[in-house]
Amino acid sequence: MKKWVFSELDKNVVRKLSSSYGLPVFTSMLLTVRGITEKEDIERFFDTENELDDPLNIRDMEKAVDRIRKAVSAYEKICVYGDYDCDGITATAILYSYLESLCADVMYYIPDRNTEGYGINIQAIDKLKEAGVNLIVTVDNGIAAIDETDYAASVGIDVVVTDHHKPLDILPRAVAVIDPHRPDETCRFRDYCGAGLALKLITALEGDKFSIMENYSDLAALGTIADIVPLVGENRDIVKSGILNMENTERLGLNSLIDASGTGKITSGAIGFRIGPKLNAAGRLASPYDALELLLSEDADVVAEKTELLCGLNSKRQEIEGKIIREADKILENDTNISNQRVLVIFSKEWNTGVIGIAAARICEKYGKPVILVAGSGEMCRASGRSIEGFSIVDAVFACSEYLEKYGGHPMAVGFSIKKENIKKFSEAINDYANRLDYMPLAQIKLDASLNPETLTTDMAKQLTYFEPFGCENPKPVFGITGAVLDKITPIKDRKHLKLSVSKGKSRLSLMNFFTTPEEFPYSVGDMLDFAISLERNEYQGREGLSLIVKAVRYSKELFDTEAVMYELQDYELYKNGIVGGNIRSKSLTRDDFKIVYTFLKRDGKERYTADTLTYSVGKYASMLNTPLKAPGIFKIMIILDIMQELHLAEYKRAADIIYIHIPKAEGKVDLRASEIYQKLEEDIGNARKD
Repeated sequence: MKKWVFSELDKNVVRKLSSSYGLPVFTSMLLTVRGITEKEDIERFFDTENELDDPLNIRDMEKAVDRIRKAVSAYEKICVYGDYDCDGITATAILYSYLESLCADVMYYIPDRNTEGYGINIQAIDKLKEAGVNLIVTVDNGIAAIDETDYAASVGIDVVVTDHHKPLDILPRAVAVIDPHRPDETCRFRDYCGAGLALKLITALEGDKFSIMENYSDLAALGTIADIVPLVGENRDIVKSGILNMENTERLGLNSLIDASGTGKITSGAIGFRIGPKLNAAGRLASPYDALELLLSEDADVVAEKTELLCGLNSKRQEIEGKIIREADKILENDTNISNQRVLVIFSKEWNTGVIGIAAARICEKYGKPVILVAGSGEMCRASGRSIEGFSIVDAVFACSEYLEKYGGHPMAVGFSIKKENIKKFSEAINDYANRLDYMPLAQIKLDASLNPETLTTDMAKQLTYFEPFGCENPKPVFGITGAVLDKITPIKDRKHLKLSVSKGKSRLSLMNFFTTPEEFPYSVGDMLDFAISLERNEYQGREGLSLIVKAVRYSKELFDTEAVMYELQDYELYKNGIVGGNIRSKSLTRDDFKIVYTFLKRDGKERYTADTLTYSVGKYASMLNTPLKAPGIFKIMIILDIMQELHLAEYKRAADIIYIHIPKAEGKVDLRASEIYQKLEEDIGNARKD
């Protein structure tokens, strides 16, 4: 379950944009939702040949250019010091290949994820000194290398830092520090990734924006999309140019990777989900040099070998990721002390530390909660966390820093190292931090607007193409079809997908719900539902059509408040964690509550529900009894399930949004007052009413 958030829409602004600039109403609506309403901004958004701002506007860029040019002219040995993710690899490829084209004496270095960790380290500096390096230029790292930069200077190596991560309170004492997030930075656009900054650096070195964009924007686009920086402003310009150049790229390795990914049309989605992960897989499971050499090589045999290797590593990464997710699911199913927490901290000594980050992202999406996965077989473990919007996981982790060794991140993602002996204390501390909030933010699905089914046309999907490339802060639009009746459910493709026939007024729609079996779909024919959908163009026998793809479903807001269920479920989880809130006063159970829930479950016979479908169905059943009884909400339903399980009247477990329930054949009567859970609840309610 997720909270549905519709964008605010000023219809007067939509009408003004449409009439003033001759734009279709649908396009005007999307521009308004995205806050693009001024003429200059609209023209820039749709312009296909935007020029990037002068890179010399970025602080310290001129210093960096002067030092690098001096090194090139004097044939000093330069090392491009990169990072092991896709952004760092593409940034390294950009700067290294450009300097090589100038006939500079240049090499590259990327630290090993497992033995060296992120960023510059003293041992690497010693190696580079032995190799005769006079100048290190970092890409996608270095802003936190305070001591390391000082050490490099002490052994006669100058450092130029280019990084896009948040600086510490002090900056490295380097020849130049290029970071758009410096507190004294004044440049207009600041959300570059490492590869984007590398592109800006070589643009400043070359002095010709057009040739640089033509020759290097393909690599910069790869890093920009893979690093999930905002796809707006100059980043959008870089990616638009990069996608065009990828279609005709002369890089053997990139061409080979595109072919192996089977992307068809190159889009930001294809780069983010098919191409980028293969480059990332090298740094996660093997050596990032394999990915870098693929991008740089002009030898067809080497390219073929590296492509096959990266594809194999990515498949292995997917297997490892899937295994981690399955094992984490099992832990959460079997240990409600963890699954009922507001922040899910899950540990295994078996997990691969290079993959726990992306696994944490998948689990966070599935459970709608902040997730931190911890892995390590020795005394020191590594952790990676992902969060939901509205809960800054980096602030939460920093608040528990007494239990950590190294740590860093941003509101939506965090990484740290921790001693195994401190994991339990850390888990308790971060959940204490979260429990001090009245309510945790709910996981969200954002919708651009609610659409009238009668107005849907194929041309709408065509208009969406002008908003590409999609990505962070320029997401692919999602729309609502609200108050529609589900008329028919048709399984297709070996029951792996569903076609949903729905109606609203005189309109009849066919919606595609992919990767959902009939057993997994929790709603029934006749239900009035809201659908979150995306619009896609399709072509069949030479004719264009419109496909409506389901992204989420809920009971119609007119009939049922799913959001209220989500908040009440938080109350239940807090209570199970021993935190008795003021709301407990209204949670006293009656025999009628038990009777309604137990009788419903026996008669319904299903064994699979979601929290909203269970609450809705129990309420609907209660309304059919022709009694004044009020149906219990999800808090009471879950407590009743706990009591029924305690008294062997039911067997149930929760897995993310799903509640599995089995009602065995009952033998004789059971005294509900014999339940320790029931007794504890009544005691807590009594104490709360006294306060």
